[in-house]
Amino acid sequence: MKRQRGVVLLLALVLSLLLGLLTASALREAVVETRMVSDMHDGLLAFEEAEATLQAGASELGRAPPDPCTACLPPTRPHDLPGQWQHTASGYFHIQNLGPSTRAAHMPEGQQVTLFRITAVSRQTPSRHVLEAVYAVAGDTTRRITWRQRLRGD
Repeated sequence: MKRQRGVVLLLALVLSLLLGLLTASALREAVVETRMVSDMHDGLLAFEEAEATLQAGASELGRAPPDPCTACLPPTRPHDLPGQWQHTASGYFHIQNLGPSTRAAHMPEGQQVTLFRITAVSRQTPSRHVLEAVYAVAGDTTRRITWRQRLRGD
């Protein structure tokens, strides 16, 4: 009888150890998933801020469009844009006047428009987003014709 009691105790200890390892593994997985959700939330918030900043820049086109730029190519890093960045509650934007065109996408062929590139940067620091869009302005009509998200290596 005494031998059986020792085996039961040993079996109970092994099962307790296995349950402890299983619990620790589940907790580690839950922590990793929580971090992933937090990072994803921060990224989406930064993207929304950049989009709101882009829209603020588009509304600024009607007020005071800048003069045509001389070096209009997008820089290798978006923060290297020369000129003045403008501040909004959700981020910063920079407007470049790319000049007139009669061949803008999504616009009637032959219609004279002025093209503007707006670069918007969100205020979210850990997962900062940079968006770039080109707008065609004809009179009091403003239309987004291209859009892209600038990535870190972009």
